[in-house]
Amino acid sequence: MNAPLKLRNFDEDGSAPSHDPDLPSREEIDAQIAKAFKQGSVEGYLAGADAGRAEMRKTMEAAQAEMVDGLTRELANLAASMQAQNDALTAQVVGFTLQTCEILFPELVERLSTERVRKMATQSLKMAIGSTRIDLRLSPATLDQIGPELQRRAAYYKCDHALRLTADPALRAGDARMAWDHGKLDYGFNKICDRLLGELRDTHARALAAQKEKD
Repeated sequence: MNAPLKLRNFDEDGSAPSHDPDLPSREEIDAQIAKAFKQGSVEGYLAGADAGRAEMRKTMEAAQAEMVDGLTRELANLAASMQAQNDALTAQVVGFTLQTCEILFPELVERLSTERVRKMATQSLKMAIGSTRIDLRLSPATLDQIGPELQRRAAYYKCDHALRLTADPALRAGDARMAWDHGKLDYGFNKICDRLLGELRDTHARALAAQKEKD
């Protein structure tokens, strides 16, 4: 005799397993979803922060470049302004110096030329000691003033026998032409002053030209 077949509904009595043990539970799935969402949010935040920092860096670099460019222009303008002021100041200083020297040099020549020639001629006599011939030419006025002293100095150096003094009307006061066995002297206090005045005039002209170019 066969026993009757009884079917049992596990869903109704709750005795069937609620889920496949090889699959994650609902709680695990929810936790993974939350974790993924959180991780995505963090990565998105970091990516946005990196982009923001890169943009800020570009902005700062552009601002710095603009600042440097502006500072460079200001420095160039300042340098040009200072150069113009220096040119003007140079022209004024040289001009004042030139005017002063043009007034003072003639007086210096008149007051000091004879004394300067006397010192130069005396020093040259020392160098000419032992020469067989010493020719010294001076202006007539200068020769009258220092001729006797030079003769005495030559006697002291024991070269008076070789010294020949000559008055030369072509020479100005303060000029001296001297020649001996192994040397010569061409001295002119006037020429020194004239050369200095010439340099000052040239410098003043260049300074004025530079100032006009800036204007």
